[in-house]
Amino acid sequence: MKVVQILGGAEDGGLEKHTIELSNSLYEKGIDISVIAHKKFRDDFKKVNFIELDLSKGRNNPFLLYKLYKILKKENFDIIHTQGNKATDMIVKLKSFLKSKIVSTLHSYKKNIKGFEKADFVITVSDKIGEKLKNKNKTTIYNGIKQEEIKQINLHEKYTIQKDKFIICSVGRLVDVKRYDVLIRSIKNIDVHLILVGKGKREQELKNLSKDLNIENKITFIEELENKEVKELISSSKLYVITSQREGFSYTFAESLVLKTPLLSTDVADIKKTIGEKYIVPFDDPKKLSEKIESIKLNYDIILKDFKASFCFAKEEFNISKMVDKTIYTYRRLST
Repeated sequence: MKVVQILGGAEDGGLEKHTIELSNSLYEKGIDISVIAHKKFRDDFKKVNFIELDLSKGRNNPFLLYKLYKILKKENFDIIHTQGNKATDMIVKLKSFLKSKIVSTLHSYKKNIKGFEKADFVITVSDKIGEKLKNKNKTTIYNGIKQEEIKQINLHEKYTIQKDKFIICSVGRLVDVKRYDVLIRSIKNIDVHLILVGKGKREQELKNLSKDLNIENKITFIEELENKEVKELISSSKLYVITSQREGFSYTFAESLVLKTPLLSTDVADIKKTIGEKYIVPFDDPKKLSEKIESIKLNYDIILKDFKASFCFAKEEFNISKMVDKTIYTYRRLST
């Protein structure tokens, strides 16, 4: 079985991380795997056959579509696996000229998902984002994460935080959809310390908000951490918080549960199904979020016991091996 993964952009996000981990793991499982992507990703794909093509220039570019077609025609792949909307839109334009089966992964909420209706099979990273998809040939495969031993660190010492403070954290791009303004407002009247990791166009605005609320001493802003450092932070915090207005699949949600750190979240992806209704909060209500954080702080030992089932579920479901096995099963269903 000859498979190709196609990346349509040149960003460094969850979609790209997923494709890199999936492709390298498929190779280890003995799959004849290639990747078509921007040259910046070449070193990420280890022993995978890498075909350089910059698809970030435009999904309707006829010259680019022709170059892509020539590669696909020459290689004659059994399965073409498109990652995200752009790659999917480009491939379905070429579908009638190709014999390959098309598998497309929907990673996030999009208004226009017409391309996915034309794929032979669709993988969604959560049940929730696939609800409006009319394509009957679809399944949910959760993104896997590398499960490794992560040591706990003393965050109070590392970031000069008072020893008695209850530390909560969140990690993500500082953009509107993440609603970090709600998270910052929620801690004004409770005795906690927030570590917020990320950068983005709302960074200065969020810092200004903390000044306006006079809670600068209750927040540690960190622009960037290595993946292992992020895991150490989550593992060593008392609570992880997600305030996103929408989300396809949150890697840090999965990491939080695998690392046995309780979390509060808005009703995005399949999080409510995993942690239960009582740990879901509105994305636009700082007061309710504040009350939930305070309740968790006051009843922390009980909360840890309550999360045991969710921690077990995460260890079983959010692993790379399971993600790869389910993906291979999908390929084989189409190629037989």
